[in-house]
Amino acid sequence: MPRIDELRLYYNTTIRPELLRLERLRRQLIREIIISVISMVAVVALFFVLNLGFLVLILGVPIIFYLGTLYFRAEKFRQAFKPAIVKLLLEFLNLSPNFQDLSYDATKSINQDRFERSGLFRPTPDLYHAEDYIRGMVGEMAFEMGEAYVREISPASTKLQAVFSGLFVHAIFGERTTGRVAVWPKTKLRRLKRTVDAYVAKGGRNADIEIMNPQFRERFAVYAHGGTHVAGILTPPMQDALVDFALTQENELYFAVHNQDLFIGVAHDYDLLEPSFWRPNVSFGLVRKFYTDIVFMLETIQVFDQNH
Repeated sequence: MPRIDELRLYYNTTIRPELLRLERLRRQLIREIIISVISMVAVVALFFVLNLGFLVLILGVPIIFYLGTLYFRAEKFRQAFKPAIVKLLLEFLNLSPNFQDLSYDATKSINQDRFERSGLFRPTPDLYHAEDYIRGMVGEMAFEMGEAYVREISPASTKLQAVFSGLFVHAIFGERTTGRVAVWPKTKLRRLKRTVDAYVAKGGRNADIEIMNPQFRERFAVYAHGGTHVAGILTPPMQDALVDFALTQENELYFAVHNQDLFIGVAHDYDLLEPSFWRPNVSFGLVRKFYTDIVFMLETIQVFDQNH
């Protein structure tokens, strides 16, 4: 795994020049917006001072139109920022021997049917939104991942409440696997009651008794379908590795196995690498945060790949 000092060197030589190019574009757009707003204020002032109503209209329409074009250019800047930086970061991560063929596509996202098939969240949520798409290989496991946001109507208030917001992964085990297991953080069981009830209604049952690691049982709730050899999927070394890994992270970890399909969700409450239009984005800290989030997901997949 590339170290942070290697990332800083790569940032200085490769990522920072691209950030500076985007920063020049951002500043140019801001200057044009400020000039346009000042011009619009001047036109309005002429209307009140000189009472030149029709002339003001003639002068004002082009300025308003130009402000509209600036808005679309600003939106284009926002949409171009993340792909430009993510692709450079993935090129850096591709240098690691355990990661191969990492690629990013801003036009794709994790399909809702993939998300629902995991069983980690209630089927047909009231609101599902996904964006960004990264795919590649971790060891012997092919994977796809992206950001997902899920909302459900609260039975108590009839308002939409957040069920999941974070990174979601679908991966495929490199060897044959049979059975179905779902694992939730015990701290989230109350909010996920309808999800767990739906899983049980489809044949799931509590399988905590099959987990030998007491720390794992304390941290996670495990459910499985009949006929599933839980310890054969969540092997003791995997339980140990997941506990050690989870203890080093603040974000909640969800995961499920459906035969050879692996699903992982890591909750967070922010958008990854979203640029600010009104503040500079030339920041190693911004890039490092996104890097650590991506590496966290890749290392989670690696835990399953190495301990399955």
